[in-house]
Amino acid sequence: MTSIPTTLQTPSAAARTDAAPTDAARTLRLRAWRWHFLSAVLVVPFVLWQSLTGTMYLWSQAWIDAQHAELRFVAPGPVATSVDAQLQAARDAMPGQRIAGVLLPAEPARSTQVTFADSGGLPAAVFVDPYRGRVLGVLHNADWLPGWSRMLHGGWPLGDAGSWLLELGACWTIIMVLTGLYLWWPRDARTPWQVLLPRINAGRRVFWRDLHACVAVWFSLAIVLFLLTALPWTSLWGTQVLGRVQRALDQEGPPATGFAPVFAGKSDTSQSASLDAMVQQARGAGVEGDLMLYMVDGPPGSAVSVRSLRARASTERYVLFDRVDGAVLATATWDDFPLLAKGVATGVDLHEGSFFGRAGPWVNTVFAAALVWLVVTGIAAWWRRRPARSVGIPPRPIGRWPAWLTACAIVMGLLLPLFGASLLVLWLAERSWRLFSFGAQR
Repeated sequence: MTSIPTTLQTPSAAARTDAAPTDAARTLRLRAWRWHFLSAVLVVPFVLWQSLTGTMYLWSQAWIDAQHAELRFVAPGPVATSVDAQLQAARDAMPGQRIAGVLLPAEPARSTQVTFADSGGLPAAVFVDPYRGRVLGVLHNADWLPGWSRMLHGGWPLGDAGSWLLELGACWTIIMVLTGLYLWWPRDARTPWQVLLPRINAGRRVFWRDLHACVAVWFSLAIVLFLLTALPWTSLWGTQVLGRVQRALDQEGPPATGFAPVFAGKSDTSQSASLDAMVQQARGAGVEGDLMLYMVDGPPGSAVSVRSLRARASTERYVLFDRVDGAVLATATWDDFPLLAKGVATGVDLHEGSFFGRAGPWVNTVFAAALVWLVVTGIAAWWRRRPARSVGIPPRPIGRWPAWLTACAIVMGLLLPLFGASLLVLWLAERSWRLFSFGAQR
């Protein structure tokens, strides 16, 4: 048999060598498309729910101003009654309920707002005329939009289970964003800047896909940022992971905030110091503007945290008082926050829309509208691309995951334990299904 000349073997081998990276890239792209599709199916309800409830919370205070002006605004008088008298009037209106917080507005025409923690999980608000000391009215549960919209946004009424679902939604939305960016990245002659605008004359199928992809890229950084700033509120990652890391690294917020009760307050609350004196002392210490009073209960004692409400945490001040004798237990400014606590506090400002001042709610509303837009255009693009009489789930690529991709999945699973657990469940489910299918075929 005549052997094939070496000169003819070389191009063939070179062709096979050149084809290998193309096949690997095609497999990776198919894998990214499959995970993008599956993660989108998982998170579409989460995205719509959080966008709706988050937007409602952003504008809830303005809505209450418009709908219940008789409760929110008062005619200023010559002298205000004491804070203690105002709180007693609020307690009389809500007997047996625990006070969660007291808002003392700096604006003279605003009423004092006393929030009570309801046993069902939804807060109620009592509004008191600060000059006459009388109760203007009460907004219970479903009537108090700022309360129930915030609670729904955080997973109420499912408790920890609701928080876990929201955490899972946030984790898988991050996966959806990352895989979407990989799919969007141009692999032809176009540069990334040339694909930031949708192609209008390339057909409806391409048009809808570009409407989805381009807007997603525009907001991709904001999406990931908002998801990360939401995690500190979750009961698992925020409390069990972040909380433990902060304690281990000594990166907790200062005790004066009231969220790290390491003060030496007295536990005997049969007597209580004057809240009015605490407020006056706090203002003398530089705590200005709108004031928020938090009643802190728990070991080793009971205290009152007085803080200024500003657009950014970096400009706020805190004073922590012993509730029994009114002694100052701790004070804090932004300089007293460690680095990690500063990051968490700034994330809260961004997430709640206060970081950009009056423009903040508008910025966050645009972001929420973009998320809804991505859901609508994503569904439209899928509907046009799916095969007839099929859901159109991308097929599972054959072959092992690349080592670097496996490493990334492991790292994300360790950083986000609930996401890691969900990955493990999906892997076990897929393995079980494959074994079942193989057994059935035999």
